[in-house]
Amino acid sequence: MKKIIPVLSILILIALVGFGIYRYQENKKQEPMRPDFDRIATESYTAVFLSTYPIDYFTEEDFRYYRGIYPLNASYCIPDLAALKTYLRKVDETNNEVETVYLGIRPDLIPADKLMKLISERPDRRYEVVIAYPSLDYWKNLSDKEFTRIFSDYRNFITTAMSLSQSNEWIQQHVSFYFYGSTEWLVANPANYESDFGVNPGISHVLSMYTDSDHGYQLTGENCEARLNGFENLVTEYRSAQNNPALQYPDLSDWDVVFFGDSIMAFPETSSIPGAFSGKTGAHVYNCAVGGAPATAYLPQVVDRFLAQDLTDLSEDSVIYKGMSDYFEHAGAERKTCFVLDFGMNDFFTGAPVQNASNPYDINTYSGALRTATDKLTEAYPNAVILFVATNFTSYFNNGQEPQSEEGGALPQYIAAMKQISEENGFLFYNSYTELPINSENYPDYLLDGCHPNESTRYLMACDIARLMR
Repeated sequence: MKKIIPVLSILILIALVGFGIYRYQENKKQEPMRPDFDRIATESYTAVFLSTYPIDYFTEEDFRYYRGIYPLNASYCIPDLAALKTYLRKVDETNNEVETVYLGIRPDLIPADKLMKLISERPDRRYEVVIAYPSLDYWKNLSDKEFTRIFSDYRNFITTAMSLSQSNEWIQQHVSFYFYGSTEWLVANPANYESDFGVNPGISHVLSMYTDSDHGYQLTGENCEARLNGFENLVTEYRSAQNNPALQYPDLSDWDVVFFGDSIMAFPETSSIPGAFSGKTGAHVYNCAVGGAPATAYLPQVVDRFLAQDLTDLSEDSVIYKGMSDYFEHAGAERKTCFVLDFGMNDFFTGAPVQNASNPYDINTYSGALRTATDKLTEAYPNAVILFVATNFTSYFNNGQEPQSEEGGALPQYIAAMKQISEENGFLFYNSYTELPINSENYPDYLLDGCHPNESTRYLMACDIARLMR
């Protein structure tokens, strides 16, 4: 008996030490989560957004404004299923009536069957699962072994989730899945990302509007196989892009490219035409576009302002202010210069005269404004490249065929005038009206409304312009 007591004491001591080490390790593991846990315990909310990838720029304000819900967005990237369980348990312990749980899930970290088991234990909530959408650069940089494993995780997650959804009525009614991995405009533009999995503030804002509202990105049993095939084709094609000249873009990192245009160019996010162009080429891009701007009268004036470095009366929040001020501060004397001009839609809408036969430089005509502005640019920048972008198709006013004044023309007449001026001066010319396959029947697939290109179309235009620069 005397021998047993010391042994028991040692065993107890070892157990206490082991338990202490375990508790210490658990506390260390949960240390990064504590700010989230404090907010979960003390704040009021009706939804939570928990994610295994960065959601730093998905703002709670966007959820409140666009969906009328009051969320709590976790700041910590949840590393595994055990941590997700802890988060959900913390939410359960509060008095908040949580109606919706948004879950950002990396399939290589949490399998679909285990996720479904976990959330089905809380059946009184709705779940929106946003599957991770890493950039194509992430997929490109994986080894063949890593790519095979992780892509298999994605395929297994999606097929399992859809199978469970089809066989389980509760999942059908309470869980929605969203997948952006096959969305080329998003994942193929490096400018959209700040890390492999983390998109920038502007793109986060766009995605926060689409998720749970645009069912075009929702996975269903009917579209999942097509989405998976498109996803696989996209990432495998990109991984072999160096062997395919059609997928290669010029390195324009030694260029300053200034975009003048109207609302077709003036989107503020990196999904804009200038933003995607920069992402594909590495060019230093300055977006000096203004929504609603015609070339007529306006373009020569804005070029004068640009050349004089005059920011007077421009709103500091405007695209043109940011573009011009950025150029004045960062343009490099050692870099080459290109000016891209995209005008015509608003000249057509306002019924501006296409040209003045007696005065080709009449700035109150479309042609005269283009000639006047480009002469000023070439005088100030004699070595600059000038690239004209003809405006795209519009469904408005009888598909652009109905002149809006006695002096104005149909939309193709403005495009023909731009082409003629480009040929006279040796400018580069991209005709989005003819190059993009948009017509009166399919335009909803390409345009946000009757004239503004959606993200996919803007990406296509940026890629085409980049190839033209090559």
